[in-house]
Amino acid sequence: MSVKFFLETIPLSIISEMKNLQLTVMDQSVNKEMEKLLAKTVLVGGKRLRPIMTYLFGDFFSIQLSKITPLARAIELVHAASLSHDDVVDNATTRRGTPSINIVSSNQRAVLAGDYLLADVIVSLSRENDINLIREMSLVIQALSDGEWLQLNASESRKYSREIIEEIALKKTGSVISWCCVAPAYRYGASASVVEYCRELGHNIGIAFQMIDDTLDFSDKSQKDHFLDMENGIINSVIYEWLQMNPEINEAFKKGKKITDLWTNNKLQEAVEVVRERAAKKLARANELLEVVAQEAGLDSANIAKKMAPLKSMIRFIGERSL
Repeated sequence: MSVKFFLETIPLSIISEMKNLQLTVMDQSVNKEMEKLLAKTVLVGGKRLRPIMTYLFGDFFSIQLSKITPLARAIELVHAASLSHDDVVDNATTRRGTPSINIVSSNQRAVLAGDYLLADVIVSLSRENDINLIREMSLVIQALSDGEWLQLNASESRKYSREIIEEIALKKTGSVISWCCVAPAYRYGASASVVEYCRELGHNIGIAFQMIDDTLDFSDKSQKDHFLDMENGIINSVIYEWLQMNPEINEAFKKGKKITDLWTNNKLQEAVEVVRERAAKKLARANELLEVVAQEAGLDSANIAKKMAPLKSMIRFIGERSL
């Protein structure tokens, strides 16, 4: 499914809200130098899939979109803050083809700017008078930090497994996507069981999203930096499967050799297909959970098919995307 086709399934009301979404620091007392740095780095461009998803789930629950806007803004700013921190941790030099925030400024300022964004999000959510939202976002931020820590440990020890790689994806991507499902559920006033179904739904979409992202490192059609994870010494899901299919290379890697020095295309496409198949299973489960949420939340049966259609298109798009 193309980006164009997916976007055509999104209600015009959501497109309008997205155009007016203010992805800036709300605090008028913000350091202007910091504000400019953020505006020209981590807050520029991107697919904005997270706010779109948040709006789609808000519409799914028939919530007025203006009440979803603070939630959509919050998750995109947290994502931007995580990019600011990741660029420092990964010693990045570019992001989306332009100099990364730590290169434009410095490691210290990149960390401080990311911290400020996180604080701005919590302050903004406190105005919504719902402790559930603050607790949920705090859990997302905790998970992002924990996921990065796990990834660092695995990278340094070279002790990887499918379970570890999936847990990293759950914490670094699944936690963020779960917000897009759970926060609108709280706005709707959903029961605890429905909220947990939404959380599982978001986790499945998020893990699948990361798996597909991993396959795009090896796609000629992708706009991602080729072999980026490998150059950073990170073993993603595709590289892990490739190592399992090449035992001698795997042993050399475990003994300390750089993955880039060991690289060969042998079994690469097979590894990509294994990961895509696993992602497809996660997305199939997400589709099942979407039906469960609609039923358990008692959503209007007359309109639910129409409300569900763009979410199903989004799930399909994630599984088929090539950039």
